[in-house]
Amino acid sequence: MNLEMDITVNSKHGLHVRPCTSLVKICMSDPSVTVKIKNVSEDSDYVDGKSMMQVSSLRAAYGQVLHFVFIGDKPQGLADRVEDFFSRLD
Repeated sequence: MNLEMDITVNSKHGLHVRPCTSLVKICMSDPSVTVKIKNVSEDSDYVDGKSMMQVSSLRAAYGQVLHFVFIGDKPQGLADRVEDFFSRLD
């Protein structure tokens, strides 16, 4: 099953190293779900959400939109955790 969602980066500092690390840790927390992320605002290619190097290459700035694709049997739990992470990012 695939689950897709768009999230706007609401942190004034964008998705710098610390939040990238936290996001990757969240994505890695469910090995049964594959996570692909694209910076829609920059029209980037999809990157592996479980790779720090690839996620940081998105260079997501404040106000930019990220498109997430969660692929697996039960992706909803991981998608909810990612959404919650971004809602608390400042």
